Amino acid sequence: MPADQGVLRLRFTAADLLKTRVLPKPDPMWELVLSLRALVPDGRLDQHTTWRREVRQRQRADERLTRVGALLRVLVPPTGNYPDFLTPQQLGAEIATGLEAVRGTPMYRLRSDLNPARLRRADTPLCRLLCQGDREAMRDLVTALRGYHDRVVAPHWPEVVRQVTADRDDRLNQTCDAGLDAMLGQLGPTIHWQWPCLTANYPVNHTIELGGRGLTLIPSYFCNRAVTLIDPELTPVLVYPARRLAVDPLEIDLALGRLTPLIGGTRARIMISLRAARSTSELAEAIGMSLASASQQVTVLRDAGLATSKRDGRAVRHALTQQGRSLLEGR
Repeated sequence: MPADQGVLRLRFTAADLLKTRVLPKPDPMWELVLSLRALVPDGRLDQHTTWRREVRQRQRADERLTRVGALLRVLVPPTGNYPDFLTPQQLGAEIATGLEAVRGTPMYRLRSDLNPARLRRADTPLCRLLCQGDREAMRDLVTALRGYHDRVVAPHWPEVVRQVTADRDDRLNQTCDAGLDAMLGQLGPTIHWQWPCLTANYPVNHTIELGGRGLTLIPSYFCNRAVTLIDPELTPVLVYPARRLAVDPLEIDLALGRLTPLIGGTRARIMISLRAARSTSELAEAIGMSLASASQQVTVLRDAGLATSKRDGRAVRHALTQQGRSLLEGR
């Protein structure tokens, strides 16, 4: 992917701050589209390396999946713009709802979204057919999206949910601990916050005036850079990479080595387990201790400002504070 040469700028008003939210779960259509980008490696080992290898093996064994990928690449190339209608406004809806929204895209939206000038590339036969309202072309597109989702994204969905949910819990805890200003300021190394603008490195200059509409933040497993919609009149969103959870055994060993001399082995294992929010019973099962012992150890971490506990129905869920996550990650 070429180096960023522009800036994405989201300009807030006071009313927009009051309407800023974090999507509570991954959005299937955004994850589908961004996974197409993640299939193209950038030369680095990342959390998608194993998934990418599995998908390629599946493609070699399934000619239909190869054809599906080729069709979708017409609309979602490795770099550059892709049409907004592929990520509908029904955020967080089930995949079937998202696909029906794509199928029902009005003609004026298709013509606007698929305009070669907007996409910044040459026209294609598929784009022309879609703009003409060709039902067979739309049916082929929706069928391809469904097939790709079921074969490529769905098998990995539990991990997508786990990491995105953990990121959202972390953002909410950070907002409670340090305020919205601190949360917006730590969305990622290439995203910057200074009132009244949230900015990010971007391929081109792109400014969106929120104008009191608020902003929906969408943590994404397959996202590798901040991204938003092209049309500034659509509901404003900012999709950003969900924080990667430490799941590699080597990373866990390194974290244990850092934390054990400071807080002891048991509490170190608890902190590693709390990289994703857990109830007391889930934590006790993960660590292999009694409920009473798990609760007692979390209390020590909470008193030290490293963990937080919140009631969720009949259960109590525990998560790391920003200070706790910084300690876990060695920052």
